[in-house]
Amino acid sequence: MKNIILLKVITLFYLLSSTFLIAHSTKKKKSLKSHEHGVGVLNIAQEGNILLFEFEIPGADIVGFEYVAESNDDKKKVEDALKILSNHKNMIVLPASAECSNIKNEVKVINEGKHSEFIANYKISCNQLDSLKRVYVKYFKNFELSKKLNIKIFGKNKKSAYVIDSSKKIINVKNHF
Repeated sequence: MKNIILLKVITLFYLLSSTFLIAHSTKKKKSLKSHEHGVGVLNIAQEGNILLFEFEIPGADIVGFEYVAESNDDKKKVEDALKILSNHKNMIVLPASAECSNIKNEVKVINEGKHSEFIANYKISCNQLDSLKRVYVKYFKNFELSKKLNIKIFGKNKKSAYVIDSSKKIINVKNHF
């Protein structure tokens, strides 16, 4: 009887350990989201009078390649892209009537295997969110390999999602904030 209980405990331990290892290894592999070349993501979220803008863009759309830059030419392309991305005014324009000011910009490149992604986060404070009706997107002007942006807006009053491309560079945010 004791042997049967011991066998059950060992089996249960083995199953739980295997499940943990599988879940852990799966998490590691999924740390870089899959993406489609030509298609970036822009998430816009509101926290009080703070707007958070997050661009997630495949490396191929920004610099024309996804591998880790090794040549001087490729390193220069990445450096130039990071300079552009580090200033939110190169990516979006908010109307003066919203009285917005930059709080923080963060930009990084994630390289995993044969894929890379540029992430740009902008934290912006706006004194007059009620007057914010549109956001002009300069992203396509600066990164011409990009074709579309999947937009998700998480506002206090409204949530929405849609797609824009280089022919439509304005995001309607009326009644979201």
